[in-house]
Amino acid sequence: MVTDRIVDHCLSVDADRPDLPAHLLDWFAVAIGGATHADSTPAILEGVRSIAGPTPDPATDETATLLPSGERLTPADAALANGALAHSLDFDDTHLASSLHPGAPVVAAALAAAEGEATGDEEIPADRFRAGVAAGYDVACTVGEAVGPDAHYDRGFHVTATCGTFGAVAAAGVVRGLDADELRDAFGIAGSQAAGSLQFLANGAWNKRLHPGLAARRGIEATDLAAAGFVGAAEPLAGEHGFFAGYSDEPNPAAVDRIGERDAVAETGLKPYPCCRYLHSAIDALREIAPEVDPDAVESVEVAIPSAGVRLTGEPIDAKRRPDGFVDCQFSAPFAAALTLTEGTADAEAFLRAVGRLDEPPRWDDPEIRRLMDATSVGTDPEIEARFPEEWGARVTVTAGGATREASVSVPLGEPERPMPAAETEEKAAGLLAGSGVDADRLASTVESLGGRSVAELVDAATAE
Repeated sequence: MVTDRIVDHCLSVDADRPDLPAHLLDWFAVAIGGATHADSTPAILEGVRSIAGPTPDPATDETATLLPSGERLTPADAALANGALAHSLDFDDTHLASSLHPGAPVVAAALAAAEGEATGDEEIPADRFRAGVAAGYDVACTVGEAVGPDAHYDRGFHVTATCGTFGAVAAAGVVRGLDADELRDAFGIAGSQAAGSLQFLANGAWNKRLHPGLAARRGIEATDLAAAGFVGAAEPLAGEHGFFAGYSDEPNPAAVDRIGERDAVAETGLKPYPCCRYLHSAIDALREIAPEVDPDAVESVEVAIPSAGVRLTGEPIDAKRRPDGFVDCQFSAPFAAALTLTEGTADAEAFLRAVGRLDEPPRWDDPEIRRLMDATSVGTDPEIEARFPEEWGARVTVTAGGATREASVSVPLGEPERPMPAAETEEKAAGLLAGSGVDADRLASTVESLGGRSVAELVDAATAE
């Protein structure tokens, strides 16, 4: 039975994941950076506070921390806020085979559950937290592969929102020490909670940023209910009316068979650019070409990426050539091409500046950017399509001054096969933490030595001074 395989894995998960510190540091950096830079943050925080009601008493109530302010909320509310902040810049880690962002919902749920379990003077050892995160990554990525991410997208679902819910349940359930029956009930409850559509693409809505937070909150709520004795549905994934049947035309439940053999954390890449992962290989290729061309002389830009990426970042092309908001830019191949050709990169500083988040006006109306977007076409080709989803490649062709240059990238920067240089990883974290009141060196040191620390020490290092 699919659910039993997942539950057995959660009960025996190995927390010793060598790549986990890098992903935890990245999660804290993107969550705190989201709190600092995302235009949706004031609305998210005000909305969460409205939902939350009276502030719980840390001495008697379960509480968890809102980052980086240190404000105390219920675990469910903290999971919602921190999970949303971690995805608000679309800069969080990405698992290509399942096409989802596991860290945002999983770490938010595990952290909230760990803090909630530490009511009063009790301290939760970091190993339980790490085990919960490891289980959450494995479950989210496995369910994402099993549902068939392409078919799931074709039905209009956002994989991080739906499959992230099951990962969040695993994370919170392991941290809270649920037994086998309670975990089965929690997953059964999650089967009726998994939700999240791609309709945010219609107007650059903030729904996408909220999705991992909602998934994290659902993980807390499902484990709360299960621990209280609530009976969840049997076989919520592979049942006749379960998640796979209802959410996909091409599910692959056999993907669950390898859950005990994998380390999904090690399979997950870190993002060098705060935009849709489908665009990253194209940006890498454009970075190779940009130093060789004068943007004013560019006549045409042809971007070839997997068809799933074309649907998200290249269609309808007229709309993608005229983004008018942060989210629109994150899902526009023409904007990514124009930015990279004019700036030489699309890293955090360049992207945030271009969308008006660093005290400069946004550039999507800039005549130079518009001309380059108009010159950009987006499509796929049989070779790139045939290698997908094993490879998220791209080929870019730029014609400028009568000369044509082409570059191809098969694996985007940041993947385990092509990791970001240590200096770029550190620069990303330091840049996102700048001005937040959080000491980047202290946080990095705490995360790296987490095995001998408590969750309280970790949260303290991630809280503004």
